[in-house]
Amino acid sequence: MEITLADLLTGVRERKALLGIVETAERTEAMQNNGRRRSPEKRAMLARIDERSRAAGVEPMGRTDGQVN
Repeated sequence: MEITLADLLTGVRERKALLGIVETAERTEAMQNNGRRRSPEKRAMLARIDERSRAAGVEPMGRTDGQVN
């Protein structure tokens, strides 16, 4: 059986509706990882990724809102 992404998303939306989960900008923002609980190891890894991106002449994809990677 093949399941397309569209089929998967339809099922997810239907389950959310059954559970009463309403998608709002505030809910999405609250669920996003802001980095406050990030481990020192992960912070170091993300810093290395940013350094490698800059060395390759590519702007890192990190956050631009002042949050810590």
